[in-house]
This record gives sequence, C-alpha cells and structure tokens, in this order.
Amino acid sequence: MASTSRSTRQQLRTAVAGFTGTALEYYDFFIYGTAAALVFGKLFFPSYSPLAGTLASFGTFAVGFIARPVGSIIFGHLGDRVGRRATLIYALSLMGAATVLIGCLPTYEQVGWAAPLLLVFLRIIQGISIGGEWGGAALMLVEHAPPHRRGLYGSVVYMGAPGGLLLATLAVSISDNVAGDAFLSWGWRVPFLFSGVLFVISLFIRLGLEETPVFTALEKEQQTQRAPFRKLFATQWRDILLAGGVVFPGAVLFYIVSTYAIAYGTGDAVGMSRNDLLDALLAASVVYFVAIPIFGYLSDVVSRKAVLVFGGVMAIPGSFLLFVAVNTGSALATFGGMVFTLAVVHAALVAPQAALFSSRFDPRVRFSGVAFSQAFAASIAGGTAPILATLFYAWTGSSWLICLWLSLGAIVGIFSTVALCNRQPVTDFVDYPTKDSDSPDEVAAR
Repeated sequence: MASTSRSTRQQLRTAVAGFTGTALEYYDFFIYGTAAALVFGKLFFPSYSPLAGTLASFGTFAVGFIARPVGSIIFGHLGDRVGRRATLIYALSLMGAATVLIGCLPTYEQVGWAAPLLLVFLRIIQGISIGGEWGGAALMLVEHAPPHRRGLYGSVVYMGAPGGLLLATLAVSISDNVAGDAFLSWGWRVPFLFSGVLFVISLFIRLGLEETPVFTALEKEQQTQRAPFRKLFATQWRDILLAGGVVFPGAVLFYIVSTYAIAYGTGDAVGMSRNDLLDALLAASVVYFVAIPIFGYLSDVVSRKAVLVFGGVMAIPGSFLLFVAVNTGSALATFGGMVFTLAVVHAALVAPQAALFSSRFDPRVRFSGVAFSQAFAASIAGGTAPILATLFYAWTGSSWLICLWLSLGAIVGIFSTVALCNRQPVTDFVDYPTKDSDSPDEVAAR
C-alpha cells in the first residue's frame, strides 16, 4: 500500500513537473515570437522596410527552430545515456538563462549590428534547449504513467504549450497596458525578465523527480547505448519520418495562430488593435488548455489513430475558418476562430503524440527518437510558418494560399498517422525488451 501511494505521488509530481517545465519553455518561446511580431523589427532591424523588418525578426524566430534538431541530438544522447531526469534539468536551465539574457540585450540603436547578432545567438541557445525539453518531458510522463492512462499523462506535455502561451500572452498584455507608449523602449523586456521567476519554480519541482522505471531498468541491465543516435537511424529511420509527418500539421497550425496571426491581425489588412487580438488569443488559450487532456483521455479510451485522424480532417476547414474570423476584425469572431483551431483541431492533433511516439521507439534510443522526430518536423513546419505566411500574403494579397498550405499539411499528417499506427510497437514498457501484440499501446493505436 505504501509503495502504491508513493508511486501515485511520484506520478502526480511528474505530471506537475512536466507541465510547469514545458510551460516555461513554451512561455519563453512565445514571448520571443510575440516580440518578433511586435517590436524586434523596429528595435533590431530599424534600417529595413516594415516588411523586410518583419521578415528579419521572424527569421531570428526561425533560427531557434533550426537549432532544435541539434538540441534533440545533444539532449537525446544525454537522455539515453545519462537519464531522463538529469537531461531535463540541463535543458530547463539553458532555456531559462538564455531568455533572461534576451531581456537584457541592448538594441541596434545602442550597439549597432552587435545587437541582432547577440539576439540570434541567444535564440539558438533557446532552440537547442527546447529541442531536448519536449522529448524528455514526454518520456518522463509516459514512462511513469499507468499503462491505461499513457495518452492522458502524455498529453500533459502539450498542456504546457497553452499554459506557456497563456502566461506569455498575459505577460505581454500586462506589460503593454502598464508601459503604454514606453512598451517599445522597456515594456517588452519585462516578460523576458519575469521568466527568471518561473525558472526557479520549475527547477525546484524537477529536482524532486525520480528517474523513470524504464531508464532505471536499462541501467540495471547495462542496456544503455554508447551511440544511441547512430543506432536510432540504423534501425528506425522510417519511424522518425512517419512521426515527423504526424507532428507537421500541428506545428504549422500552432505557430500560424500564436505568432503570424498577431502580425496579420494588427497589420493594414485587418487593423485590429493589439490588445483585442492578444485578449482573443488569451481567452482561446484557456479553452485550449482544458481540451488537451480531454483528447488525451479519448486516445486511451478510443484510440490514438482515431483522435489524430479526426484532428487532421478538422484542420482543413479549420484553417479557412481561422482567417475568415480574423478578417472580420471582430475580437469575438477572432476568439471563435482561435477556439476552433486550437481547442478542437490542434488539441486533437497533439494530445496523443507523446504516448504514440513512446510506444514506437526502442527504449534504448527512445529519448533520441522522440525528441528528434518532434524537433526536425517542428523546425521545418513551425520555424518557417511565420515567414512563409508573410511571403504568401505579400504575393497574393489574401490568405487563401496560407489556408491551402495548412490543408496540405493536414493531409500529410493523416497519412503519416495511419502508417505509423499500423507499425508494430517495439515495447510494452513493462518487461524490457518485448513485443507483446496485446500491449495497451498497440490496442490504443488501432
């Protein structure tokens, strides 16, 4: 009884740690994306035209995504060699330091080209950090979870996304209201500096975590790999590609809604006020936050495949609905469009991912496999999303090409989901190694 109670407490602590740490990582990423849309073009690229400045600032945003696969390789190696717990602490510390330093940067007016160069450097550090965060947090949650609740527990890692978005939007909105006309001079720095407080809280929680039972068993049986990434590519490259295809539509959609839509809605095309748009995104994030564990639970009850395919199908009309809503210029309509694309479409696209991916990679290379699959797809899809959307609108003068691009991404996700779910799970998490055809993860994937 005492052992069961201790296990339950550890599962709950892991869930809290997975949420808070990932929320901090995404908070840091989102305040950067918001600042890139609102102020970085003016502060770090003032000699450019408005369009070129926006593209340049979104370019620094994309640099962080390019660094993600590098981070997934570095932290994946550590996670499969040293352990999930220690690696997560390293990733969190790196992200916290980089984000606080961004808030201390001088502008172009003060130090010239050194300012954007420092910005790019710190953005790379952010990207490397988050490249290891998602995979590590996902494994901590799923490998500690009860077998019949891996979808629910795994979805917590994605609750950090709306949690971070909620905190970031709230922080930027408060800073904007308090600083007023001074937002461009000092108000934008406050959300970056505030991340230091969140970092201390998250680090304290993570220091109390135990290593996962799976990695503990690997160490005991001396099954850890000297070169996990090499073994991963030699044995499971198809799973990497398919998992990346599953990630693709959600990554594109999310960064269009959370980053590009801000620049689009406040631009000349729509002319919404910055506060109205941020308030709509803030309110939609609350609904999105609640929806993710619901879809995670449904993936346990119904199947991973059914929930993911549902999200892919809904993404096609959802992408058009989003821009129809924003184009009205109404905060209420924009809120409705964001709720549908985030709380219905995106929640279904991402909630089952952690449990599904964890069941498809050998535990000896699982950190590397889960982290790299997510990172390389996110770098291609999410990192280029604001830039491509800006270019598509500049070329066509409307949003239809952006919507078509989102729809094509959804189709890629549907086919990748079906193919990945039809592949045999490599382990049942309990008796390593095994290929139990009746494992909960195989049943849930059908």
